[in-house]
Amino acid sequence: MSFRTIILILQNLFFCITIVLFLVGLYGYIYRHESNYCEMTYMFENPTYHRISLPIDVENRYRRYRLYSYCEGIRCEAHRQNQFTGFPVLFIVGNADSYRQVRSLGSVAYRMGDKQKQLDFFSIDFNEELSALFGGVLEQQTEFVAYSIQTILSLYKVNRTIILVGNSIGGLLSRAVFLQPSNRFNSNTVRLIITQATPHQAPVIHSDSYVIDFYSRVNEYWKNEWNNSLKHLVLLSLAGGDRDHLVRSDLCSLNGLTDESRSIDVLTSAVPHVWTSTDHRCIVWCRQLVLTTTRALLEIIQEKKQNPQAIMQILKRYFSPSVDFNHGLKTALNLTKEPTIITESSVSIRSKEQNDYLIPLKDSKFHRIIIHLTHTQIYLKNHDIMTDITNTLIPIPPTYSNRKMIQFDVKNLDDNLKQYDSILIRLENQKAQVDIYQIENNEQIVELSTFDSQTLSFNKTGYVKLVFPTLIHLWQVYNVYLSSNNQQMPLIHFHVPWSNEDLYNLITLRNPSSPSTILPKSLHRQMRLKLHRPSPSTIDEYPSLELFLDSKLSYNLQITYSFLDILSQLIRYYIYLLPTFLFTVLCISYSLQINDIRLRTYQTMLAWQIHIPIAILITILYKIIIHLFPSLNFVVNIHSNGYYFFFLPLIIYFLALSLWALISFIIDYLIFDFIRILLYPILICANNELNLQLGYTRLIQLVFLLMPLFSAIMFSGSQGHVTLFMIALLHIIWRGTINGRLREILTTILLFHGLLVFLNLTGFIIHIRSLIIQGLYPLFIMMSDPSFLSAICCILTFYLRFIFPQLQIQSIQTIKLNFLKYNRSILILLAIISQVFCSYSMHHLWILTSFIFIHVAVIFFNPSHRD
Repeated sequence: MSFRTIILILQNLFFCITIVLFLVGLYGYIYRHESNYCEMTYMFENPTYHRISLPIDVENRYRRYRLYSYCEGIRCEAHRQNQFTGFPVLFIVGNADSYRQVRSLGSVAYRMGDKQKQLDFFSIDFNEELSALFGGVLEQQTEFVAYSIQTILSLYKVNRTIILVGNSIGGLLSRAVFLQPSNRFNSNTVRLIITQATPHQAPVIHSDSYVIDFYSRVNEYWKNEWNNSLKHLVLLSLAGGDRDHLVRSDLCSLNGLTDESRSIDVLTSAVPHVWTSTDHRCIVWCRQLVLTTTRALLEIIQEKKQNPQAIMQILKRYFSPSVDFNHGLKTALNLTKEPTIITESSVSIRSKEQNDYLIPLKDSKFHRIIIHLTHTQIYLKNHDIMTDITNTLIPIPPTYSNRKMIQFDVKNLDDNLKQYDSILIRLENQKAQVDIYQIENNEQIVELSTFDSQTLSFNKTGYVKLVFPTLIHLWQVYNVYLSSNNQQMPLIHFHVPWSNEDLYNLITLRNPSSPSTILPKSLHRQMRLKLHRPSPSTIDEYPSLELFLDSKLSYNLQITYSFLDILSQLIRYYIYLLPTFLFTVLCISYSLQINDIRLRTYQTMLAWQIHIPIAILITILYKIIIHLFPSLNFVVNIHSNGYYFFFLPLIIYFLALSLWALISFIIDYLIFDFIRILLYPILICANNELNLQLGYTRLIQLVFLLMPLFSAIMFSGSQGHVTLFMIALLHIIWRGTINGRLREILTTILLFHGLLVFLNLTGFIIHIRSLIIQGLYPLFIMMSDPSFLSAICCILTFYLRFIFPQLQIQSIQTIKLNFLKYNRSILILLAIISQVFCSYSMHHLWILTSFIFIHVAVIFFNPSHRD
């Protein structure tokens, strides 16, 4: 076996392994996640959606959209007569979502409200448009939201403000509406916005320039106006966490857009009484979250002080609680007997009769005190001073257990606590339960390498805090297994200091067949240590794991890396870079074929003597650009947000190379060869006949040339791309069968076309849906068409292939010769430029592809490459 054969086998083996790892990671990303611990929200009565009429001119302008009110039972009659007496809430749907999703919040709010304080829910039907993938509809949707708010408020006889609840991209629209002119929208009519799985920081996919521009305008406005024209607003952002595969939780962050004085962003796994991750659909109907949201809204509308501080205080209590001893109540407490003094480091108390326990605060040898309580009162005591702080406790899992927690930093007591010398705990009934953890050693440092496993043992220890200073990368994932000789599972708490993404291992659900009861046994979530948001460079705290154990038992804690989950994280955070690298690899492939037209596309993927230096060059270039130009668009998206690591470009380059190797092999060797053999007799006969009928040949050629242009103008830019792709496919089959000299290069060009079609397919779907409602109009007349310009440019460059042979102008001939002379340098330069202008986005690729098509037109008809 020759050395060349061995290299070829190793290359193909590398392609196979890379693709298998990619598919395994993709599988893990989609299917490997925690179980869905959300309970279903059911309607109490048959849900009814009453259409609300808008002004005639508005309805004519936005015929695709509708406004509805939600009602059940006897209230529907009042809705039919447009009689509303409650407090309006507008639910704004997201990408491809239905307006009927309002029913979960609407039904629960209807049952929990009363006659004096009721929530009226409204919802917008956006015709289930793919608004997150197609920026052409975002401006129109925002305008319709503004008109809808105006119409809703006109239905009330008294002045009302409206609460906006936005799901997915609907949350962005709820922020974008503040950019509307004052004659269309009064910003003072909105005081609270709640967003569910909304990507505030940036779009999930940078699909077109309209999406990028929309985000840029909205975020820039909010940064500048948050403490000016928006100072009356409160914003709550809820992220789904691990189960949400469509919107990463880091995109739901409000960092840099707002400040913590009037905004909260939190993962649902950290929300009290929810404590579970939600997928992108489930976040709308998850019963635990719906109940929490509804309770908060009902308390807000009952609050007399409708100012941001009062609203914020309520939201914090429900979604991100913290201990505030200022809310303690001075009280008098009679002690019938001397309380028992607790001096042990770990104590668990179960009550059979009323008992009092005292924990010293002053002169304590412990650093921290953590207390878990159920059905228990807790006070701060100092001789005659007694303050009830039971209402300041923070809920902890399991759900429905009424379990709460409070902790004291004994060595750094704040001014409010320094006046007290002890903590008094009173167990009032037989259900009372208290676990006390007095901690002398604050924490234990655990160094975790990427591919490492550790086993830690704890013997008769009540509380353990493990700190992980090396857990800093988004792609790091570790599984945690806690075992003991006792079946009862203790509480485990994973905390990330720079974001609200806390995770607990205990979950309790209600019995679906009997909602008034709970399941007899708590569900134990498998704990995975991983980050949802990258760590800021300024923070000096690290992720930690708290274990609340039974001090009478021994435990083993095993921490193991999860290779499958690491692959899943790489897919989750870096898959959106892939289109740029696919384009780059195709540029390199085409540059090789220009100099040797006998090379098939698959064979160019084996030219590692070219690909390896290019991949290394791009990797080094990333590092240099990040260092020299930190404000560039893609640098901000990748580096400043913590996504970048040095070998990232190298990994994605070879993934793109492997994918193109597989695709081009299938197309070249399995599909095209088979089709050409199958159609050879037919195409030969057709070619002979066309040679005899030159007039018909020119007519057919003219029809085929006009079809993409007609499709782009009469339908949509996406339709133009699809038509152009189909013509290119027919052209390749024809040329490859009749004359095979350039068919290998044509296959590469087809892949360029295919990549463009894939990136612009959303507009085609949007247009088809719009035709049903608005009739046969070109997309650019109904709304902005981001694909239109790219389609026109690509079609015109496609026409150059037929124009260049007929042009004998001296300047054109000079251009041809220069293109031929410097073709490889030009293509490699385009490949490098694509990394600078297109990384983490896709809307610039069509510009570079147009240059590729011009290059094709010139090179193909240079004398040395003529058929």
